Order: sequence, then structure tokens, then C-alpha cells
Amino acid sequence: MKVKSEVVRGKPISVEGREIVPVVRRTVGRLQQATIGKHNVEGRGGGFVHLHPVGFVERANGNERFTPIPDKTRLSLIGMLAAALVIPALLSLVTRLARQK
Repeated sequence: MKVKSEVVRGKPISVEGREIVPVVRRTVGRLQQATIGKHNVEGRGGGFVHLHPVGFVERANGNERFTPIPDKTRLSLIGMLAAALVIPALLSLVTRLARQK
């Protein structure tokens, strides 16, 4: 499978004398497979496209300003993973200390 990821700017949108340009991370994957033999001719293909918003560029008066879009879901999942690893370790430590007394 071939996977390619790149950051791409979209088409500018004009709003009240400003231009807003969306910026996304585009990930494209594709699978190609073929079998050629005396009696077997087979071909397969498939793929996917994933677009993830990264931010937007605001253009006004000759200036450009990039505003990132934070990924709140990713940050929440990382926080839950950290809690899932730290809390059991702390409880295990407290249990061992309580048994030693």
C-alpha cells in the first residue's frame, strides 16, 4: 500500500475584504495488485482519502496570518491514556506502601 501525506491549501474565500484560505493535511492511500498467468487474470485496487483540518490563513492588507485549529479529540485521548497508565501505577504503589506497615 502506498500512503502519501501532505499539507494543502484550499481555494481562497473572500469575506469582507479579507481572504480566508483553509489549510488541511491530506493523506491518500492506494492499493494496487495484479495477477497475470496462463488462465488467471486478476486485478484489485482500493484506496482512501483522509482530510484533517490544520488551520486557516487570513490575508488582509498584504499580510498573512496563520491560525491553527487545535485537535481537541486527540488531546483528550492523550490525557485519558496518560490517566489510564498513571492511576493504576499510583494505586499499586499506595497498596504496597500500606501493606508494608
